[in-house]
Amino acid sequence: MSGGSMDQPDHPHARPAFRGILRRGAAAYAVLACAVLLLLGVPAQHAHADDPGAAISTRASQLGLGSATGGLVCGLRDGGCYQWYGTVGILWSPASGAQPSSPGAIRQAWVAQGYENGRLGYPTSAETCGLAAGGCRQTYQGGTLYWTASTGANAATPGAILQAWTAQGSENGRLGYPVGGEVCGLRDGGCYQMFAGGGILWSPASGAYASTPGAIRQAWVAQGYENGRLGYPTSGESCGLRDAGCVQSFQGGALYWTAASGAQPMTPGAIRQAWAAMGSEGGVLGYPLGPEVCGMRDGGCGQVFQGGSVYWSPSTGAQPSLPGAIRWAWGTRGYEAGPLGYPVGPEICQSGSCRQNFQRGFATWSAQDGARLAITALDTIVVNKKRPLSPIDYVPAPLETVGSTAMQSEAAAWARSLLADARAAGIGMTTVSGYRDYWSQASLYNSYVAQYGQAQADLISARPGYSEHQSGLALDIGDSSGACGLQACFENTGSGSWARDNAWRYGFIVRYPQGYTWATGYDYEPWHLRYVGRAAASAMRFNGIPTLEEFYALPAAPGY
Repeated sequence: MSGGSMDQPDHPHARPAFRGILRRGAAAYAVLACAVLLLLGVPAQHAHADDPGAAISTRASQLGLGSATGGLVCGLRDGGCYQWYGTVGILWSPASGAQPSSPGAIRQAWVAQGYENGRLGYPTSAETCGLAAGGCRQTYQGGTLYWTASTGANAATPGAILQAWTAQGSENGRLGYPVGGEVCGLRDGGCYQMFAGGGILWSPASGAYASTPGAIRQAWVAQGYENGRLGYPTSGESCGLRDAGCVQSFQGGALYWTAASGAQPMTPGAIRQAWAAMGSEGGVLGYPLGPEVCGMRDGGCGQVFQGGSVYWSPSTGAQPSLPGAIRWAWGTRGYEAGPLGYPVGPEICQSGSCRQNFQRGFATWSAQDGARLAITALDTIVVNKKRPLSPIDYVPAPLETVGSTAMQSEAAAWARSLLADARAAGIGMTTVSGYRDYWSQASLYNSYVAQYGQAQADLISARPGYSEHQSGLALDIGDSSGACGLQACFENTGSGSWARDNAWRYGFIVRYPQGYTWATGYDYEPWHLRYVGRAAASAMRFNGIPTLEEFYALPAAPGY
């Protein structure tokens, strides 16, 4: 205590003999007062509002504390006084009446908070024990101190957090006893308090709600507590959902949990709306298996569920993709990164067949034909003997330097990375030819016709307007040894072998593979790399699709 503190001795100017007389007089008065009060039915601690000494003495007598062992000390906060009765101090103020402060953990916690000068103020009751788990409590003007052997003594102070805890059953509820005081200064002016069975968080916008131990809390913690995307809880955890699931709502979404799916977030937006429209966790999609993932092609996002996925892009909105042959066929072409792009509607089945529409085509299924893809538009330049460039003298822009040649800017950037990593691996890879304009290609093709005849020239060179080199997306590579330049044996050089195994990592494919002249129209060219982007290159490699004609479900192009 500061000022007149109940741990300080009596005032130094008080005469000991006079103090003794005061004590004996006070004790006698207390006995008489108690008898009168009991007859009148007046609680002793609330009597003598203008006589602190009498009030304290009466309360001591009521508690059976015997004689005072110290003098009455006044001048405390709010006009308060105190007096010692052995190890028990009785404090009085006009507002609180006379109440004891007994030795123990509760008293120590009150002392640590500043005695009557702290947030708790004066006691307003005696310490009461026999609570759940052998607990005790004592009320004060500014709250209540609770104690158990396992939690120690901690305060529960008035406000929204206390109200939320009380609504859950106080110390008898799921949260149990407080294990710390209320802590404020969180994001958005928030506060929290920890209890044996969890915590309660409060902010002006969210109100006060509990966060209890378990998978949902762990997932929320992993996202940064209230500082993460989910923010503060806006409800308690609710269980009893499908498959014994649970959910808790937050400012920035909700966390759903089942034993099979774990705890996963559902955040506001078009994907969540589409999931809700399909029945939420009770629908065909079931529970989420992971968070919403963005940064996909065309600024899109996706989220995986037990029963499928939902994909969203600015131009298509949120659409489902459910397990089955159509999804499998779409996946083999690179999902949204492939030629079909994003779904633009759900899969619809009727009369023994199914169909789903995509941005650049559609997929169908029937028991007789299986899954088939129809690509009606391409946003990637596929150039072959059936698909000339448009216009025929097309010039790409912008072009950037790659070694001794040039390519379209995106392709050039990845080509530079490919070359640098090959050299870092000890491979002497070089550039031979990249972009060639219409007239350069015409000159080269005519020279081959003059040298080999048109039939052979058409197997090793494209006619002007039909060349991948004119697109700015093709790159012929060589080996620093000079061996097997522009020959099939290039596959056995260090550069040829490294390109075959690694070019896909940079978005390149070997455009004219061995044994596929029937599809591409050209002989095997292990040196001819074509940039298609990493998503398409990866899909082609992992699904074993060697040519663009097959990947994009285009007709074979063996001739003009």
